[in-house]
Amino acid sequence: MSICRVYFAWLLVGLAATGCRWSGADEPASHQIAFNDYEAVMGWMGSTESVTLERAHSGSHAVKVDGGMEYGLGYGMKLGQAADHPLHKLHLEAWGFMTDPQSTAQLGLQLYDPAQRKPVFSDGIDYAAAVKTPGKWLRISKDITLPDNASSTQQLRVFLWRASASSPAYLDDLRISEVTQ
Repeated sequence: MSICRVYFAWLLVGLAATGCRWSGADEPASHQIAFNDYEAVMGWMGSTESVTLERAHSGSHAVKVDGGMEYGLGYGMKLGQAADHPLHKLHLEAWGFMTDPQSTAQLGLQLYDPAQRKPVFSDGIDYAAAVKTPGKWLRISKDITLPDNASSTQQLRVFLWRASASSPAYLDDLRISEVTQ
């Protein structure tokens, strides 16, 4: 086992005691569901192979997808655990980076129904429309209204998806918040 894998395993063990809910300095914690700058990954789902040191908006880590990596490390939690009340509208905010015009990834949001074993709602942010300028970190955001029939047992999933990207696309400083107005 390489030293990096040993270090990463100890990092995960250490983070297990701290939980998986982070607060950002510029938003009240009561409205924030999750934040990750990818310096810590406990509570996030998917392949940690997508976490990279190649480039980052803040810190030293970000998530990367490209022709060989379809999904980046994502967030997953039942709606009933994400908030103690029904969620109606969410705000996604992150920093996105396209290496060139072929970095056409998407920041996806899904509601997954475990009883049906499939996604029942999907939306997200298209990199080509939101990032627009390859070679530069840009803030991307979108408010997403959840369907009226969203239930507390459905899993909220937020992740970077390669979509049709053949060149690397990066995501950093992802924030998921409830819109209360």
